[in-house]
Amino acid sequence: MTRRTDIWLRPEQKDIIENYSGGKVGIAAVPGSGKTFTLAHLAARLIASGTVDFAHQQEVLVVTFTNSAVNSFQARIARILQQQYNLLPSVGYRVRTLHGLAHDIVRERPALVGLADDFTILDERLSLEIQRDIIVSRLAEWWDMLSGYTSEEVDLKNARRRFENDLPALVSSFIKRAKDSRIEPETLLGTLAQHDDDQRFDLARFASSVYRDYQQSLSYRGAVDFDDLVRLALEALSMDDLYLQRLQDRWPYVLEDEAQDSSWLQEQMLRALSGNRNWVRVGDPNQAINTTFTTAEPRFLLEFLDESQNPDVVERPLSVSGRSVLPIIDLANELVRWTVEEHPAPDVRDAFDLAEDSRRGTRRGIIQPTGENDPQPNPPDSDGYIHLGYQPGQNTTPENEIDNVVAGEEYALREWLSSIQELPENERPTIAVLVPENSRGFKLAEMLRKYGILYEELLRSTTATRHTVTQLRTVIEYLADPGDLRALKQVYWVLMPSDRRDLVRDDSDLRQVISKFFAQYQNIEELLWPVRSAAPLSVSESAASAYPWLADDLAEFSIKVQRWLRAISLPVDQLVLTIGQNLFTDPVDVALIYKVAVTLRSMAKTHPDWRLPEFAEELRIISSNERKFIGFDDAESGYEPKPGIVTVATMHAAKGLEWDRVYLMAVSNYGFPSALPYDSYIGERWYVRDSLNLEAEVLAQLAALSVGDPDRYDEGQATRQARLDYAEERLRLLYVGITRARRQLIITWNMGRFWKNRPPNQPAQPLVALWEYTNQAGT
Repeated sequence: MTRRTDIWLRPEQKDIIENYSGGKVGIAAVPGSGKTFTLAHLAARLIASGTVDFAHQQEVLVVTFTNSAVNSFQARIARILQQQYNLLPSVGYRVRTLHGLAHDIVRERPALVGLADDFTILDERLSLEIQRDIIVSRLAEWWDMLSGYTSEEVDLKNARRRFENDLPALVSSFIKRAKDSRIEPETLLGTLAQHDDDQRFDLARFASSVYRDYQQSLSYRGAVDFDDLVRLALEALSMDDLYLQRLQDRWPYVLEDEAQDSSWLQEQMLRALSGNRNWVRVGDPNQAINTTFTTAEPRFLLEFLDESQNPDVVERPLSVSGRSVLPIIDLANELVRWTVEEHPAPDVRDAFDLAEDSRRGTRRGIIQPTGENDPQPNPPDSDGYIHLGYQPGQNTTPENEIDNVVAGEEYALREWLSSIQELPENERPTIAVLVPENSRGFKLAEMLRKYGILYEELLRSTTATRHTVTQLRTVIEYLADPGDLRALKQVYWVLMPSDRRDLVRDDSDLRQVISKFFAQYQNIEELLWPVRSAAPLSVSESAASAYPWLADDLAEFSIKVQRWLRAISLPVDQLVLTIGQNLFTDPVDVALIYKVAVTLRSMAKTHPDWRLPEFAEELRIISSNERKFIGFDDAESGYEPKPGIVTVATMHAAKGLEWDRVYLMAVSNYGFPSALPYDSYIGERWYVRDSLNLEAEVLAQLAALSVGDPDRYDEGQATRQARLDYAEERLRLLYVGITRARRQLIITWNMGRFWKNRPPNQPAQPLVALWEYTNQAGT
């Protein structure tokens, strides 16, 4: 093979890339250690070395967690093959997500698992919609039973409304876990029937009945959901040994990325495909941040790395990172050390993996800085800056925290950004503000917009997505009741360009002119379809002189509305496309409108009785971010931070990325609890008795039923364990946030809002511990 020799590898990377010839290898990789680089180079070397037989269509199989990671791996491997080995860039490998791989397996032999060749896969939105409809239709008959979970101190009517709102997420988690455990609804209902008088399992009874009806609905549609795919793939592999052997021959090497995020079922699928032989697993248990809302479990990777359980697994840690300045590395390592050795809740001390490696004299879980002559060294310490926004006795409101971050006096974005404006654009630092949840990010984005600071969003839905959908929703709401003159006026306002809207806000005379224009018409017909003898749309001479653009703008608006009213009889997707064609020209907006049209068309098939008011309500839910709807942004293609532009993201979305300057906001005991008596938990609803976490309780009921031992379930124990699990995951999330920063790190907190049923927030315990550490270290 032809190979360029100018590629530089750290010794631990070289050990993996150049010396691997087969077998099972576990790689615990610290943040910034180059795991994607290493895995991509390993795949390319296996291809180039001839161990993959092209003649028999063999491939190196690379499995990762997200679609953006798939794209990143494909681009890296293609570039390495072409530039380093002079080979074709797209031959000899396949990169898939876990669910994408499972889909490939099932799609190739659907009959093995009882599916037709043309089976369909329901997306998350439609799956949740079906489950929600079942829940709403059955809640009345089950309410007497479920109301036993409500607190006696709350209004039952209000509690029922909130219960109905929260049940879909709870039942969805139950169904996901049941499918991951390969438990059919009939099995659950059969076990429950044997304990019909045991009221402790009422929540599981309800969830199991919804699960049964949901599966029947899927069967009726000839469909499966994403949670079925891995289960069915494993079932197909176990039913046909020849099919399994053929896939094992096709993929003689399996390389798994982000292994800390694999579930038991996903691990079993990869174990089967690898034949438990040539399997390389890469991940970081200390960055396992998806455990409380998925079936992922980092313990599966830890067990794989455990020599006593798997003596045939060779561990090759990646512990050296050149991402951050040394003070930030020290801060991340201190968070791990403090948690393991000093956390005030001893049951939380296993949140991080910190293990000795006697052969190498290192500790897995500790980030090591680069050595001499490393071509990707840590940034110089002189560039480093850490500010922990905490002082004993200090209180900060949520509003003040955002204001301090954006426009305060000490570390604010506005002043700091102005100080780098003289730098060439491509030399400006990258900046991110990371928040625990989307709602906080939305408020921050509003403040950035107020101060004219350029930013991009990596939130559940971006401001641009929400704004576009809001415009569309406003038009649909009007078309649902076209005689409403106030609604028509609202359409005109919402569609107005932002600069002109600012002009109207600041000019009371202009507002009065527009109001008088609409008020002069007794009915809509006079405005939109005036009789021929009537004068054309106009404004007063004084208004025309002061605002020469206004008359033409109103006339153009009238023509658009006429066009939409003529299209009102079209199917909803075609109506949406007609409206979008008149409103949007930007390719991103056009693509988004097409996606909305497809979504509403799917809803129309599911709900043939829906009319425009129902579709308008769906758009309201999307625009207010009550339901996940990803717009056309960088979520699929991979995000690259832009110099000098602020990235607003959740800490979860930031994983895998890095910036020169990072702000971590809202690091309080509510977002980052420590399992202490005064902590509050987002999973414990105010209307539920005894502070139960109902999702944790129903999953514990499922676990007891799955082994046929109801006595294993002890009400309240699952809630207590969920507090510990959540506290551990949030510590790992804070670790992820800290390790996104290359040079500068600012951490802030706020005391939250005052709620009747819980005290104000406190600074998170790890923030206090890190503040004490930095004071002692003089950072």
